[in-house]
Amino acid sequence: MEHNALIEIAEIISGGDEAVLADVTVCVKDPAAYFEAHREQFLQRVILSAEDPALICWLGLADALEAREHVCERDWEDEKEDFLYFLGKLTGMKRFGLELQPDWLDEEGGISQWAAILDEKWAATQCCAACMDIDSDSYVLFPCAISDLARLRALAEEAGQRIELAEKM
Repeated sequence: MEHNALIEIAEIISGGDEAVLADVTVCVKDPAAYFEAHREQFLQRVILSAEDPALICWLGLADALEAREHVCERDWEDEKEDFLYFLGKLTGMKRFGLELQPDWLDEEGGISQWAAILDEKWAATQCCAACMDIDSDSYVLFPCAISDLARLRALAEEAGQRIELAEKM
């Protein structure tokens, strides 16, 4: 796993949020100590030990980003109102000047379908709905500049992980 890749991912997604970068740096330098300091968060994910440092760092990255509202983790069965609420709170929504209109999304849809619609609606802003794959049935969503997506994909792959358009997850 490439530590610098995770720090660069954190920088791109968070827009350079110093608190996120500090957390991720601590995590990648000593995943076992980070696990101990954040044991409760990992136990909620049923991660019982720090035996997989790459996993600890990837989930630590996701948690650090979520704690400061740069990403939101949503269950695959998310309800439209919750999807709109949590995505709408993310810092990237304001940073990129993105809109979320409830009438754009079908009540009966799901996250992949809603993300595809957002990608169409946001096309003029050169943004998309992206997702960190944490190998679960949830989506770790964030608004992303289309120009950053290829770099995020490459960095995630370098770290043995995956970032993709949310509609493709």
